[in-house]
Amino acid sequence: MSINFSITTTTTAVLALLLIGLSLNVSRLRMKYRATYGDAGQKELVLAIRAHGNTLEQSLLFIVLLAGAQMASAVGGYTLAVTASVFVVSRALYCIAVFTRQLPLRQLAHTLSVLTQLALSMAIAYVAATRISL
Repeated sequence: MSINFSITTTTTAVLALLLIGLSLNVSRLRMKYRATYGDAGQKELVLAIRAHGNTLEQSLLFIVLLAGAQMASAVGGYTLAVTASVFVVSRALYCIAVFTRQLPLRQLAHTLSVLTQLALSMAIAYVAATRISL
């Protein structure tokens, strides 16, 4: 098993645990506010739904990019591990910022998430472009 594959699977597992926790929080709040659908006008539930939804959206893209970078050998194992770690920490910070209503921290965390996605996208595109034979 290559180190890159271990990084991809470990990152996927960690993000899955974060998402499960966020999902359970949404379920808890839905029961608390008796909101089967929607947010019942409860700000706390709105924040929980958005934290879960945004983290899911960003994590899915990141995992696809991480796996793509691994398969294409676009970056080394150390770089992949650092990039994955930054993403996971940024998503945790994002959730903390949403729940504590700290806009600057939320913006920083989102920026870090997007930068890690952009870095992997560029690495994959570079490898793809250099391997094209005409």
